[in-house]
Amino acid sequence: MTDELPSISVVVIGRNEGERLARCWHSVRDADYPPERMELIYVDSDSTDDSCSIAAQLGAKVIRIRPGRPCAAAARNAGLRSVSYDLVHFLDGDTILDPAWLRKAVQAIADPTAACVFGRCEELAPESSIYNFWAHHDWYVPPGPAETCGGNALFKREVLDWAGGFDESLIAGEEADLCYRIRTRRGLTIFSLREPMIRHDINMKRFSQYWKRSMRTGHAYAEVGGRHPGLRHWRAARWRNLLYTCILPGAGVLSVVLSSWWPLVFACAWIATAITRNAIRLRKQVGSMGGALLFSSHHYLCKVPATLGQCSYWLRSWLHRSPQPLIEYR
Repeated sequence: MTDELPSISVVVIGRNEGERLARCWHSVRDADYPPERMELIYVDSDSTDDSCSIAAQLGAKVIRIRPGRPCAAAARNAGLRSVSYDLVHFLDGDTILDPAWLRKAVQAIADPTAACVFGRCEELAPESSIYNFWAHHDWYVPPGPAETCGGNALFKREVLDWAGGFDESLIAGEEADLCYRIRTRRGLTIFSLREPMIRHDINMKRFSQYWKRSMRTGHAYAEVGGRHPGLRHWRAARWRNLLYTCILPGAGVLSVVLSSWWPLVFACAWIATAITRNAIRLRKQVGSMGGALLFSSHHYLCKVPATLGQCSYWLRSWLHRSPQPLIEYR
């Protein structure tokens, strides 16, 4: 019933999204939700295109920010400070909202133990590049209580206000930081739903983009994982990244020292076995063994730039250097 639906503030953030932003706003306005119960807010991070005029023409309140150190956290916080309602849904400007999602999300977040809910995220065109394919499957989160959400999720405003919003000192991993504080200090739950929420348009075509995005992920593992030891998955990921990155160079050095190919052969066989075992585990999720092997190969490849991102953060911290600026992959 429409009378029973709560009001929602929808905060879209973006920078130079252009037509993708228009597509995002059209999906919000076309959602199966009473328009009079939706507040539309767009936070722009110093775009040089017509993003602000696009959002304004589609009925959104436009907030322009120019942070000294651009990051998604600063944009989301700017939107949070302007919302009027008790439920806040964050969206990135390169997404398309599923028309049925909002009704399902407000029903789920009515649970008094829930702080945040999010649904399935899928890539708009996973077949257009290998990087899109990898991202498409990276988004998968099993339904149920989750460790963290992504940037697209529905929150209770009261919980966000209690937490002080997102940490603007973080260039990545701000969602994991926020969710960890909510889970451990408020005892509330982050819920992943099986229903579709958004289609995402990563539009990644070049290896250099993939490399930078993976570096940013590694930076987040090091900074947020170091800040919160309770994020056991993130802590384990840091050491796996280091192990897999070092095994081939280490085996190569050992082969030279021993004048034997066997250390290098053993290392390659070990990595191939790990990729195959992971693919078998992922086969049902991906849909085919060939696709699972391709996806599992990404799990190894991305560890190299992720390790560089981790080491960059650790080195800056050790040398007391200024924080890393935003690592942009577009």
